[in-house]
Amino acid sequence: MNKETKASFFAWLINIILFAVKLAAGLLSGSLAVLSDAFNSLTDIISYLIVFISVKISGKKPDAGHPYGHRGAQPIAAFIVAVFQGVLAFEIIRAAASNLLFGEPAVSVTSFTFAALAFNIIVKYAMSFQLGKYGEELKSASLCAISVDSRNDVLASFIAIIGIAGALYGIRTLDDIAAIAIALYIAYSGYRMAKENMDYLMSASPPRKLLDEIRAAAESVKGVKKVESVSAHYIGDRVHAEIEIILSRSLKPRESHSIGERVQKEVERMRIVERAFIHIDFE
Repeated sequence: MNKETKASFFAWLINIILFAVKLAAGLLSGSLAVLSDAFNSLTDIISYLIVFISVKISGKKPDAGHPYGHRGAQPIAAFIVAVFQGVLAFEIIRAAASNLLFGEPAVSVTSFTFAALAFNIIVKYAMSFQLGKYGEELKSASLCAISVDSRNDVLASFIAIIGIAGALYGIRTLDDIAAIAIALYIAYSGYRMAKENMDYLMSASPPRKLLDEIRAAAESVKGVKKVESVSAHYIGDRVHAEIEIILSRSLKPRESHSIGERVQKEVERMRIVERAFIHIDFE
């Protein structure tokens, strides 16, 4: 397995452990905030499994049916993660609202309840940092998505701790309010993730900063007088770029072709650039 596949697989295994710990804490305490946090981990298990499969698919080489490769599998997976987050947020809010309106079951908070959430915070913070590092290094939409999700889980567990602390000191409604706060944060995170990955799926243009980096890479090649234009669009979570370069009319055809090839190779050294198409003009 490559680094992407390993990272997504281990993230999936860790979430199974965290779900089991938080589910036990939630059932023993009766806290909706803790159960909400546990069901958040359950959706992570399902989502991360989808991500793991998508990373394996995206690593396949181009074929007759997919001449540009299979990178589109990753933003699709990230979009599915976002949908799961939206569904989870709705269900948590519905349950919390029902408790607030029609009465609340008893909550029995123990040291195990706090320990389970503290354990989750430590593990999820470490996961968020490491997955984010891998995601940036490998330019992986899926790993970046689950890094953000892990970071959100840290905040969700902090809110759950506030909720059960309130229940412990007799403020029972604070547990339901904490559950709603967790749900709103999950929903907002899902919205941002869906929006970002929709750009990938719709072949949107990448940010201006990346276009400037592509231009700089092309201009760095000896023999290029000027880069006339740079355009690009997403294919999955990678970029296809079209670059128009200006060369001297005095160059022989073979020399011009060689410079064009060097520009292509230089731009494609950027991990996020899947293909570079070079157009040559003269002046």
